[in-house]
Amino acid sequence: MHQNFTTSTLAIFLVLLMGMSGCTGMFDDSSDEEEQIILNPDLGEQTKRSLGSPNLLTYSDCSDLEESLKLSIEEETRTSLIQAIDEVYYWGGGWMEDDMVMESSDGGTSPSTSPQPRTEGTDFSGTNNQEQGVDEADFVKTDGYHIYFLDDGLLHIMDIPEFGEIEHASSTEIEGNPVAMMLNDDRLVVVSTISSWGINQEDPLAEAMGWGGEWNSWRTSTLTKFTVYNVSNSSDPVENRELYIEGNYMTAREVDGTVRTVTHTWMNIPGLRTWLEYPDNYWDYDYDGEERKVIRQQAAAAAINHNQKVLEEISLEDILPQVHERVGNQIITHHMNGDDCSDFAAPDSALNRGYTSIFTIDLISEDLDFEADHIVGNWPLVYSSQDTLIITENAWDWWWFWGNDGIDEATNIHSFDISESGETKYSGSGRVEGTIQNQFSISEHEDVVRVATTTGQWGRWWLENPEPMESHVITLSLTENITTGQSNLLEIGRVDGIAYNETIWSARFVEDRAYIVTFENMDPLWTIDLSNQSAPRIMGELEVPGVSTYIHPLSDEAILTIGLGPADEETGLGLDWSHTRLSLFNVSNFSDPQLTQTLSLSPVENPDEGWSWAWSEATWEHKAFQYWEPKGMLAVPVNTYRYDYYYDDAGHYHYDYDWISKLMIVNVTENGLELHGEVNHSQFYETDENRWWSSYNIRRSIFMGDYIYAISHGGISVTHLDSLEETDSHQFTFSNSNNADGASSEVAVEDKDES
Repeated sequence: MHQNFTTSTLAIFLVLLMGMSGCTGMFDDSSDEEEQIILNPDLGEQTKRSLGSPNLLTYSDCSDLEESLKLSIEEETRTSLIQAIDEVYYWGGGWMEDDMVMESSDGGTSPSTSPQPRTEGTDFSGTNNQEQGVDEADFVKTDGYHIYFLDDGLLHIMDIPEFGEIEHASSTEIEGNPVAMMLNDDRLVVVSTISSWGINQEDPLAEAMGWGGEWNSWRTSTLTKFTVYNVSNSSDPVENRELYIEGNYMTAREVDGTVRTVTHTWMNIPGLRTWLEYPDNYWDYDYDGEERKVIRQQAAAAAINHNQKVLEEISLEDILPQVHERVGNQIITHHMNGDDCSDFAAPDSALNRGYTSIFTIDLISEDLDFEADHIVGNWPLVYSSQDTLIITENAWDWWWFWGNDGIDEATNIHSFDISESGETKYSGSGRVEGTIQNQFSISEHEDVVRVATTTGQWGRWWLENPEPMESHVITLSLTENITTGQSNLLEIGRVDGIAYNETIWSARFVEDRAYIVTFENMDPLWTIDLSNQSAPRIMGELEVPGVSTYIHPLSDEAILTIGLGPADEETGLGLDWSHTRLSLFNVSNFSDPQLTQTLSLSPVENPDEGWSWAWSEATWEHKAFQYWEPKGMLAVPVNTYRYDYYYDDAGHYHYDYDWISKLMIVNVTENGLELHGEVNHSQFYETDENRWWSSYNIRRSIFMGDYIYAISHGGISVTHLDSLEETDSHQFTFSNSNNADGASSEVAVEDKDES
C-alpha cells in the first residue's frame, strides 16, 4: 500500500497571488516590534484584487508555492487588522453556503450464500442519489442482504435473512463521530470526524498533529478519518486501513468501485494575530477620541510586523494539510507537497488559504492505493455524474470585498474527468456570476455543464443601492485554448430574468429540462428548455402558495416536490411550519405546468394541542426522501414534540417531553397522492436514556420487497406494506453515549419477532 501522486491526475492545492504593490513588505529585518509602533504608522494602501482567470495553474517550484501561500495569509490577516482599526468586525465565511475479499463464515450472511439474488432498484431501494450510477455517501447503506447503520459512534450491521426479517449481526465502535459510508461489494469505507481535542495525548497521532500542550498547537482542529472494512463476514467486520485527513468532511461519491471524498480545511498557524492587543490605558480614553484610534493603528502595525515574523519562521509543510496513516501502533505521515510541488495548482489571480481536497480510493484494487487531489480555495459544493466531478467555490473570499466594491459575487467551477476508475483528472475551469445554492443547482449532460445561479443575493451591507436579486440558468462547455493548449469552461448559453427579488429554493436538471423553484411569498415553478444548450428558454411559470425545497422527477409527464405550504391559505402568504407539504405537478405540457394535487402531512391529528412545529428531514436532505417506483410509494419522516409538565400533590414541578416520530407512506401516481399509512417509532422514545435533542427522529427508510424498514436512533422496525403490521424490529439501548471521542462504549440490542 502506498500513496500514489501523479501529475496526470491533478493533485491541486491552490493559492495564487496577484501583485501586492500596495502592501507592506512580507518580511522585515527589524528585531523589535516596539520599534515598529510609531505615532502614525504606515499600514499601506488597500490592495486591489483583480479578477484573473478561474483556471487552475500548476506549481513547479515549492518556493513559489510557499511564497504565494504566505503572502495570501499575510494579506488576509492584514485586512482583518485594518478593519479592526475602524472597529468594524465581520466574521469571515458568513457569505458562504450544503460523498480484499474474504470467505464468509457461518457468523454472517453474504450475497454469495443467499439462494436468490437481490437487485437494487428492482428488489430493494438504495440511497436517493441525484444521478443514476453515482452513489452518494450516507450513514445508512444496504446491499439487500444487510443494513449498515452509523449511529452514536457505532457501526451496526443487520442481516436480512428474508425480506420482512432483521437480525443483529454486529456493532463496531468507530473512532470519532461517524457521519457517512460508501459500500462496494464486501468493502465498506466509513467516514468519521475527529476533534483534535478528542485525541489522546499518548497517541502517536497527537505528535503527528503537532500537539505541544498548548490550546493552539494543533495543526488543525478537525480530522476526517477513513476506515476501510472488509464486511464479507457481517458478524466480524475486519479493519483493513485507517487514514486521517487534516480537514472537515464535505461529501463523497462512488462510481464503479471508486470512492472520491471531498474535505475542506484551514491550517492553524500558531502565533498569528488577527486581533488588536491594547495597552491598559486604552480604556481610559473617550470612546470616540482620537487617542483610541491612534492606539489601534499602533496595535495593528505591531500585529502586522509580528505576523511577518511568524510566517518567516514556519515551513511549507506547516501550512499544508497532511494524511496520517495508522499502521499498528505507528503513525505514518504522507506529506502532500511531493518532491517539486507539481501536485499543487491554483486559479489565476486568487488569494486564499483554504484547502479543498479530493481523495480517490479504488475499492476494487487489491492494493487500495489512494490519490490526493487538492484545490486551495473556498468552501466547496460538489456534484458528480458518472464521468464528471464538479467542484464549485465562491470566487472571492469574504475579505476580498473590503475596499473593493467593484467586485460582484461570482462562482468558480472546476471540472474533473472521472471516467477511468481510480483516476481524477483535471479538465478545466470556468466562472459564472452569482452564487449557487446546492448540488442540485449543478448538472452535467452530454459534456455540457449547467448551473442555476442567483446574483445580488448577498447585497453587501455597506452598499447603498445593491443590485436586485435575479436568477439565471447558464450552460458551459469545455473549449481548448489554441495558444495555451488548456481547456476552459466557456459560457455557450444562458437565460436571465428568473424571479426578480426572489431566491432559488430548489432546482433539478433532468436531461434537457430544468425545473427551478424560487420564493419570496409565493412559490413560482419555472420550466426551462435546455434542448438547445446554446439557447436555453423559459417555457412556463406557475405560481403556487408555499415553497418547494426538493424536486423529484417521476417522468416526462410529472414531478413531485416536498416543502412547506402557506401559513394563510386565503392569501397564500407566509409558511406553515406545522405541516410538510407534498406537491404533484403535471408537466406534460412543458410550457404550461399545472398543479395536480397537494397533500399536507402532520405527525399528529391536531397540531394546536401544545405540539411544537413539525418537520421532515426530507425537506432539506434528499436522502431522507425515499420514492419506490416499483410500488409507486413515497416514504418521508415527520416529527414533532411538546413540552409536558405537571405539579404533584406536594406542589413540586415536573416536566418532560413527548416525542412523535413517524414515517409517512404515500401512494403516488401521476394523477394523484393518497396517504397509505404510517410507521410509528414514538414508542422508542418514551424514556430518555442519554439521548440528545436531535436523535428522536426516524432518519431513513428502505423498501425491501413487500416491506419497509424504518431506521432511527431508537431502533429499526419492519412493516408489511399491505397490512401495515410490524413483522420484526430491533431496539437499541445505549449507555455512556457521547464520550470523549464521540463513540458509545456500550450497546444492547433487543430483538423482537412478531411475524
